[in-house]
Amino acid sequence: MKRIVFLFGLGSLLFSCSPDVKSQDVEGSGLVWEKKQLNIGAVLEEKGTATADFYFVNNTDTNVLIEDVQTDCGCTVADFSRDTIGIGKVGQVKVTYDHQSRGGTFSKMILVKTNLDPDGDSLFLEGVNVPYPKNPQSHYQVKKNGLGFVFETNNLGTLFTNQAKIKPLDFYNFKDTPIQLNQVQTNIPDYIQVQMVPSVVQPESRGVLEITYDPAIKNDFGFVEEELELSFISSEKMELSLNLIAVIHEFFDPTPINQLDSVPKLEISEQEVDLGRISSNKPVSGTLTLENTGPQPLNLRKVVSNCSCLSFELPTHDLNSGQSVDIVFTFDPKGRRGIDHKTLTFFSNDPINPTQTVIIKSRID
Repeated sequence: MKRIVFLFGLGSLLFSCSPDVKSQDVEGSGLVWEKKQLNIGAVLEEKGTATADFYFVNNTDTNVLIEDVQTDCGCTVADFSRDTIGIGKVGQVKVTYDHQSRGGTFSKMILVKTNLDPDGDSLFLEGVNVPYPKNPQSHYQVKKNGLGFVFETNNLGTLFTNQAKIKPLDFYNFKDTPIQLNQVQTNIPDYIQVQMVPSVVQPESRGVLEITYDPAIKNDFGFVEEELELSFISSEKMELSLNLIAVIHEFFDPTPINQLDSVPKLEISEQEVDLGRISSNKPVSGTLTLENTGPQPLNLRKVVSNCSCLSFELPTHDLNSGQSVDIVFTFDPKGRRGIDHKTLTFFSNDPINPTQTVIIKSRID
């Protein structure tokens, strides 16, 4: 059985906060949850059910009694504190999840109703189901030092700078000895963390590498590639490389309607440029005009092309209100034929359109 336990310290210590935050927390049921959304990562079919604990503090001025806990799926069962929860005391809701051989990501809602709030608080249990393959040898066909993986390159998907993302990578230990992740990792960048579940994977069994990627620490935008060098301990120390890809976007809080006209705005003269019919023997240049039509300063975080054959010159990354600048791009079609599409992607602090892409088309003879 896989068990996920979230440690909970003294309520008075964890939840001490400013008056503004405290008054905000009291709105609604008056229960202050340690977390309302828990991600339990990969749930391996052969490990059985998974459990997770949601903890809360009674932050009201009276005793609280959980009257009912409802789930949105028969695969999720909840148990909870049956006794009255005194003022400032800690309560618990324990959720047991049965994957039922379903594959893919899941999100299950748990509704907690109390004597003070019949409408209830909504909790969410999330993770990824990993069914057991019929044939591990063919399923985990990417072999690396006796370990089998599903993909040669692992896609972390779309990342936003406001939160780290956890990507579970399941693997199979084809070795005849147990393996564990070396506690000393010298080649992992500071924006990536790795842990293995379980901590020791026995021969001819599966495990999960949980990759945590923090795009804020990475401090980059757009498409990124990583070659992760991991150290393991088995009968002897061994090294293994994992290839990761992701696309990073900057996160902006939703802009209130009454502030739409008070933020920086990036206007690009063309969203699609047609170079027409061109020769493969001669580079072709063009110009795009970038303008800040908003009242606040605009910063171009990054400009990237999707091909080394498309270069550009940008005189400045900063535009004051009403200021514009021309960006000159050059496309070298050498070695190419037929219809061709290339792109320039602009990342800026325009909170409404922080990422904009210009398509550059041509027909190459």
